[in-house]
Amino acid sequence: MANDSLKQCIAALKANWQGLDTLSIVRCREALGKLAISNSAEAWLADLHGRKEPSVELYRSNDKGFILLAHVEPRGLYRQPHNHGAGWVFYALQFGEVEMSTYGVFRQGGREQLVSRGDYSMKPGDCSAFLPGDIHDTRCRSEYSLMFRLTSCDFSEEKRAGRLKIFPETASIWGTPE
Repeated sequence: MANDSLKQCIAALKANWQGLDTLSIVRCREALGKLAISNSAEAWLADLHGRKEPSVELYRSNDKGFILLAHVEPRGLYRQPHNHGAGWVFYALQFGEVEMSTYGVFRQGGREQLVSRGDYSMKPGDCSAFLPGDIHDTRCRSEYSLMFRLTSCDFSEEKRAGRLKIFPETASIWGTPE
């Protein structure tokens, strides 16, 4: 029986998920990096590319709590700056190009302002990790992108609890959106 890249990745994630620590980050990034360079001819991956659904749950670990998702985004889709509350996340790009920007929060005189830390383009095979409270935005720069997202928990609960924060888009901070 042949193991496909998705099954291999899930096995590696289950074996290496220890919660938020350096070893988990390193090993999960390795597993997702391998998944991101999977052959698009594999049936499960060809199906994702063919359907181009915005979000598909690929695996949910009931005992460890993590969720592996696939996201397809069209050219130009912008997700404004946000964090994931107490959760943490990996993004691994399989197809296309996605621009990621990261931010810090500057507080002065009772005001809060985001300050850019810079941006970078993710290409197929790249994997980024964002820890609790890290702020980032994304923009699809190609015809479409297919990205795997590994979350430490169900982010809908983070949102319901008010811990996941979406920051308002402000032209003076981010420039004019495309």
